[in-house]
Amino acid sequence: MDYPTKEKLQLAEHSVTPAPGSSEASAEKPEEANSCCFCCSYRAGSISIAIFYLVVHLSFLGLAITVFCSVGVRNIGATGFATLSVTTISIVLISLMLYGAVKRRHQYLLAWAVWEGLNIGLGTAGLVISLFGLGAIGLVGFIAIGLRILFLYIVLQYRGQLMAQPPKSEGNAQA
Repeated sequence: MDYPTKEKLQLAEHSVTPAPGSSEASAEKPEEANSCCFCCSYRAGSISIAIFYLVVHLSFLGLAITVFCSVGVRNIGATGFATLSVTTISIVLISLMLYGAVKRRHQYLLAWAVWEGLNIGLGTAGLVISLFGLGAIGLVGFIAIGLRILFLYIVLQYRGQLMAQPPKSEGNAQA
């Protein structure tokens, strides 16, 4: 039978505070008290959005390369190069957003936010123009654009939280 010793009782009386940056410490931070989707912090939402976008864009890039390299396709043309270029730029900016969200650096979130805002604007214009030809099926596109606006809002809220925090000193920035 294991009896409590004097050392064990002293350790139980004087609990150790968690290290800065640990999950327990970040749960107690008031700047992360706001939540996205009523279940997680804006930081967790931003990281989840970045991972989701990265998986989707990498899958699309792999599919596009597979189609363009198939035997029947000889000339991919300007549309193919534009598709590959836009997808590659998106992957780079999403990777920067993921890095910024994980490391809590607001500067890396801005490039993706501008790119996503541009994509939402162009996508909305294209959807409105094509809505006349698509009919009611085109309304599904508005749901996708609404989700993209929500994702952009979550990332911008997290960026605002990061900008409101006091800057780290040089000694703490290296750790």
